[in-house]
Amino acid sequence: MTIKETFLSPDYYPSFSCKGPDCRHTCCNGLTINMSQQEYFKLVGLSCSEELRQGLDLAIKPLSNPDPYKYAELCHDFFGNCRMLMDNGWCRLQYECGEDVMTYACRYFPRSPRLNIYPRVSCSCGCEKTIEILMDSKEKIGTTTSEYSFDLAGEEKKSEAYTKDELEKVQNGLFDILQKEDTDIDNKITDIKAFLENAKSQSSKANNEEGSADISTESASLDSLVKIVEFVKDQYYTMSDYCEAFLNVAGSDDPSGILKEYSDKLHSMFPDLDLWICRMFVNDIFYTQFPFNGEEMSMSQAGKLLACEIRFLQVLLYSNVDNISNRDELVDLCMYYFRMADFTPFSHNALVLMNRTNST
Repeated sequence: MTIKETFLSPDYYPSFSCKGPDCRHTCCNGLTINMSQQEYFKLVGLSCSEELRQGLDLAIKPLSNPDPYKYAELCHDFFGNCRMLMDNGWCRLQYECGEDVMTYACRYFPRSPRLNIYPRVSCSCGCEKTIEILMDSKEKIGTTTSEYSFDLAGEEKKSEAYTKDELEKVQNGLFDILQKEDTDIDNKITDIKAFLENAKSQSSKANNEEGSADISTESASLDSLVKIVEFVKDQYYTMSDYCEAFLNVAGSDDPSGILKEYSDKLHSMFPDLDLWICRMFVNDIFYTQFPFNGEEMSMSQAGKLLACEIRFLQVLLYSNVDNISNRDELVDLCMYYFRMADFTPFSHNALVLMNRTNST
């Protein structure tokens, strides 16, 4: 169905354009691509070349518990590559049959139109171009409104738990903190936790501490980060080498001292590193609709989770400093981090692992 609305977006969004074959890590690699029932049957019955037909037959797999809007997925090959990806970086399906036969996910990613609270659209930090735009910007991230049209499998169900005013109040407060000048990132993390600790929501889900009693409200310690990194290393192959580098540091005699040394080295290479990290999280908060992004947690828990996510990215960057010789390599690590954080159950798992560590 075609949805035409006036959407709120970050100010970079209207000028965003895909890098196409120049992209180092195309969005079809390493990400699960879901499709609707309508898209599934369109591709199953598609008239195409024998080579494309064989690729589609190997790639398309109905889900075990399908619904009309999430019915099947495009499976990757053994190496994690999309079977539709050509050697020149283009999509074989698009090249042979045109954009209209592509899945909605393939056609729009990293763009994400959301309508469940009110019309909003942005680009994921799981896209290297998005991160590069955020790094290149000379100004704080602002917002703008414009009319856009999207062909989607269906319109999102309206949220009954959260309102436009609630979302904007919380997110604008977070944006102000993260983009505050002359405040270091440590103080920003402290301010974020204090702000969310004091934030009041009308939603029973957001305030129900008893319903979330198994989820930690403690900050992520080094031990917590180790447990989280060990889990991520085993679950997500794209993060494995990055996580291994951190675990080597964490297992040393002086992990805090080494991380400080590596932090100084990375900041000497990239003086705007903390600014870039904050901009990425501003964008990610907008993209995911944090803290109303589906994870049932209190505002206090949301503060601990966001602090953990920022710290996690920091320690990965610091411990991989010897593998980051240029900006592209820094972008790659951040891009893979946000693909993991935004498109897997990472938030829930991080909260559970923090709780287990703090309870022992």
